[in-house]
Amino acid sequence: MLRYKINVSDALARAGVNKYKAKKTKVIGQDTLNKIAEENVTGITLKTLNTICAILELQPKDILEYVETSQDKEDREKIKS
Repeated sequence: MLRYKINVSDALARAGVNKYKAKKTKVIGQDTLNKIAEENVTGITLKTLNTICAILELQPKDILEYVETSQDKEDREKIKS
């Protein structure tokens, strides 16, 4: 399962990206910002991740991490068998 390593919503706010600016510039959609605020990693596309990396001047590895869940382990075992 992927999860955020940092509070992306706060980092974007510090970088000047709030809901008003997002709506005005259309750089990141308001729905996407809401999902980020809820820490919903599945709600972002690679294009959005790219935009976040550009705004925050970070690499994806600085923003996301993989933590194996029991479901991930089960899925891996299904593929191997």
